[in-house]
Amino acid sequence: MVRSRRCCGEKFRREYVFGPFTLDFRCVELKLVVEVDGSDHFSDEGILYDRKRDAYLQKHGFRVLRIPGFAVLNEPGQVHGQIVEEIKLLRKEGDPSPPAPSMTLRYWHL
Repeated sequence: MVRSRRCCGEKFRREYVFGPFTLDFRCVELKLVVEVDGSDHFSDEGILYDRKRDAYLQKHGFRVLRIPGFAVLNEPGQVHGQIVEEIKLLRKEGDPSPPAPSMTLRYWHL
């Protein structure tokens, strides 16, 4: 879905190491992180770990988009659309025109 600049022409790197974490996908230029979450992310322990991880990434200027793994398999068009929307928001925020509201963490919505 994001390979070979198929998503708005942006370059994504897979399994990108940043600090103590390995990120599922990182758009280098826009500092967008796309995390595909399996079932272990929905346990109490997984949620707590992800909050700490997301706070660390946000502190370093990343926007994090979390998508459940089942959505990637069952709704790939919607997932692609959500990633495209995040890219558009980040591009708009980088534009010197009036600023968009800042949001650093987004979750998948069905």
